[in-house]
Formats: sequence, structure tokens, C-alpha cells
Amino acid sequence: MIAEVYPLLRLPRAKRVFDYLVPSKLKVQRGSFVRIPYRDQELWGIVKAVKDKPPRGIELKTLINVSDRIALREEELSFFERLSVELVQAPASLMYAVLPTPPARPSQLPRANISWLTLTLARSEAEHVVRIVHTLASRGQAFIQTPDLRRASAIILGYLQKQPDQKVLILAPTVRDVQLIKSRLTGFTPLILTGEETDKERFETWETFRRQTEGILLGTRTALMAIDSSITTIFLLRSGDINHKSRDRNPRYDARELVFEHRTHFGSNVFCLDVAPQPSTLWRFNETERLNWGMYPNTQIVNVSQERGASPSELLSHSSLQAIGTALENHKQVVCVYNKKGNWMECLRCQSRSLQAAHCPNCGGTNLKTFSHNNQDIARELTRLYPEHAVAVIDKEHPEIVPTDILVVTTFYYEAHVDPFRKNDIGLVLHLTADAPLYGSGAGATEELLRDVWQWAWLAFGARAPFVVETMSEDLLREVIDHPFDVAHGELKARERYHLPPFYRWARVVYKDEETRRANVAMTTLCDHISQLPDAIVHPLETTKQGLVTFDCGVPLEKIGSLLQIFTALPDRYIIDTNALN
Repeated sequence: MIAEVYPLLRLPRAKRVFDYLVPSKLKVQRGSFVRIPYRDQELWGIVKAVKDKPPRGIELKTLINVSDRIALREEELSFFERLSVELVQAPASLMYAVLPTPPARPSQLPRANISWLTLTLARSEAEHVVRIVHTLASRGQAFIQTPDLRRASAIILGYLQKQPDQKVLILAPTVRDVQLIKSRLTGFTPLILTGEETDKERFETWETFRRQTEGILLGTRTALMAIDSSITTIFLLRSGDINHKSRDRNPRYDARELVFEHRTHFGSNVFCLDVAPQPSTLWRFNETERLNWGMYPNTQIVNVSQERGASPSELLSHSSLQAIGTALENHKQVVCVYNKKGNWMECLRCQSRSLQAAHCPNCGGTNLKTFSHNNQDIARELTRLYPEHAVAVIDKEHPEIVPTDILVVTTFYYEAHVDPFRKNDIGLVLHLTADAPLYGSGAGATEELLRDVWQWAWLAFGARAPFVVETMSEDLLREVIDHPFDVAHGELKARERYHLPPFYRWARVVYKDEETRRANVAMTTLCDHISQLPDAIVHPLETTKQGLVTFDCGVPLEKIGSLLQIFTALPDRYIIDTNALN
């Protein structure tokens, strides 16, 4: 017999399988992990197929061994083969990147020693958890607008207590999120898989979970790729977070998309939880599958255009200063969010402020005044206004937490320091740059706005503090706060009109060659080829910061197969992200 084997190593995308003789003492089948000789080394491979055809005058090498510890099921190997086409990768390269391999010396995974920490919610919120858990019990998929990881953990814990025989995968975007959650699932001991483990630890975790009929695997996107078709339920936490996607290296897969492939092929329940509905995932859910928390932050929207001139500060509105004063009088901490980057301008015609551009996005005026403020300027202004109170900045350049009355923070603070399981002394969350996403050039401005505003609003909610947001777009911000699902639905309609995801699939191609002329010729030829596809959109060639030639192209979702066929025939110097706008 002859086995067609995917060797687990990086291969050019055109390479598929290698043939090996199967000795009579070995029993192999599709999905078996086998030890193979490859050039001057031994490595693991996965059997694609077994055939009876004799060698055709070619001297074949012989399989060395087969693992009796683990094998991929038919539906799992088929999943990887389909995914390799979607990602324009050789199946062998894809599985090499995501699957752990059997260690040389078998051992048992040490039992996790987790000290459970109390997970409590106010009685007024507990009833909403009960409502959501009851609804999820009769749904195969759902999106739940959830304030934070603490409330998300309460939902998961309630679901597990109601259905303890489930085999559950919990995906979080970052390792820090995993660490925050793991000790809060009282009564359950999850296995952990984040990608930071050794290959041996990953394999033992994967093998242990696959053998279980019930239990929990908690991890980052790495855990999803430790394939297990017997998983009954997947919880995707912070489901709009970009960290769910592998962006910087192959394979460039996106867990936010793959959980639904998991549902399609394996029948798993999929529940997405995030601070706000995201258009990129909301289209998958009907009205009965879209759930809200049931309680909302105490929010004040400040129209800075109307308050211009009423404040003693050029950088802060009168209402914001009042809110800051009240919080400080109550001996509470103030968190001021300031995320602006780059130069800003003020229109001398309508007095609106925005990122620097050729004309005013509000009125179209061209009589503009350019200025630049950063979080240090805000901190200095707050120090001037409140000299008796300590002010500190927290961002990537100033990451340390210090005892202070007023914090001026960026999104870094939320990602690196906010712990929703711990009590804090916050008395006000003030968002000074909510409009910033609206003046960017990206296609996801509304999605970014929804997520940014709501994550800070929920931070205030968790502290039982007011949330004040300054804006030049009062009507839009009021819709974002009052009707987030309607805003997301409206964004979906706009995306359909402008040929954006999820209605169009956009890919980005980079040519890895520093010889500009050769790269331009190759990429121009490829652009011409893609342009012949029906309804294809091809953007002009550009140059990356590294000096490489690149372009974006998109096709209707139903035409993606034709585009992938073109990509599959390309050599590896074409670096391809088949889901570039996610």
C-alpha cells in the first residue's frame, strides 16, 4: 500500500502530498499521524489517503511509524483542506503552523491547580443573566451585547451550570483576557491553550481535551485551531476584537470567521459576546438571535459646537468640567479618554474640529486653522484647572499605573490595565475623542466608533459612574448610544452599496521582491487577470513602507472561488491575505 502524506513543514502553496510505502506491520488511514523520512530528517506527517497503486518505477521511502495517541477525524482533515484553499496555503503548511505534534516521550498533562475567585453581580443584573442563559439554551447561535469579561463570564458560568454535559470552547482575543477569566468559572477547571505553551504542552492539552466527552478549553485563536469536531458550544468573547485574527504571518486566519465554519461543518453552537454589535458579524444573526444586556450606562452627550465659548478651557467643554468637578468633590477618580493621533484642524466657518484634511468634513469649508493637541496637552490643561489634584498619563509610552485623581488614557489603558473583576474608584469616564474614527480613511469607521464608545461607556457602567462623551456629531452619537443595533444594521446597508465586507470579499496582495520594475510588471499582469473576473474591483498599485508593491482587490462573495483559483497558481513570493478588510 501507498500513503499520500502531508508532511508537517512549510511548503510552497503549490506543493500538496508525498507518497510513502506503508510497511505491512503498520495500520494507517486517512488522518493518521505518521513519522516519515523527509530528505535528511525525520518529521511528522498526516495521511491524506491510502491507495493500492504500486510505485510507477519510482523508489519510494517507507513510513517509519504511526502514532497511536492521536489522529484527525475525516471531518477535521476535510476542514483543514477546505481552509487551506480559503487561505491560499498548502494544507501541509497550514497544519504545520497550527497543530502540535506528538512528543518523543509520552506524558500526562499535569492537572491544573486553579484557585477559584468569587464571581458576583448585583441582583439587578443577575436577572438579566438568567434571561440570557435561558434564551441561549434554545438557540444554536446568538450575539449578546455584554458590558465586559465579568458579565460574559457570568453568562458562560450560568450556561455551564444549566448544561454541565457540554464540551465548550471559550475564545478570548488576548492572553491577558484568558488569565482574567480562568479562575472565575467557579466549579469548572478549564484547560488552557494560548500559543505561549511549548509544543509538548500544546499537544498534551489538545490530546486531553479531545479524549473528554465534556469540559472546557479556554484560550486564544490558537485553541480554535487545535481542532476538535466534538465541541458542542463555542463562546467568542470580545467578538469584534482585531486580535482574533492572525494578521502578521501566515496562515492569516480569522477566528471570527472560522467559528462559523466550525458551526457549519461540525454543528457547534456559536455565541458571540461583545461590548457593541459589529456589522462584520451581526449579519449572521436574525432578530431573535440578537440579545442585549438589559441595563445601560448613565450617559451624557456633549455637543462641543454648542458649548464653544462657554468654557474657561479651549480643550474641555463646560459640561465636562462640571462633571470632573463633581467626581473630584466626591473623592472619586476621573478617567479622561484621549486617543487623537496626528494634526487636527478647526474650520473657521463652522468651528468644527476634525483630523487634518483638504476641507471641513462638516460644512465643506476650506478656511481652516491647523493645530495639534495630544494627551500631554490635556494633562497639562487639567493640571492648570485642578492644581490641587494629581494628573497622570497612561499610554504605551507611559504604561505604569500611579495613584492619581485624574487619568488621561488611551485605549492602551483599557487593554492593559482595566480589570472588570476588581472594584475601582472611578467616579467619571470622560471621552474626549469619540469622533476620531469618523475622520479616518478606513472602511470600518462606524464599526470602530460603536466599539470604542461602548467599551468606555461600559467601563463607567461597571463602576456605577456617569459616562460623558464630547462630540461634534451629536445625532450620530445619540443613535450609537440609544440604538446600537440599528446603527450596525444601517452600516451593513451602506457596506452593501459600497461593495464592502461581508458582501464583497477583499484580498490584499504584496509582491516580495525589492526590484521595483520586476514587481510592477508582475503585479500589473496579475491585476489585469483579476480584472477579467465578473464584478471584480481592483485598486491601483501602491508601495508599502518597506518598499514592496501591493494592491487590494475584491469580488462578490459568491465569486470568491474564481479569485482563489488565480491565487492558488501563484508562487510564494506573492503574499496574500484573503480577508484583508476584516
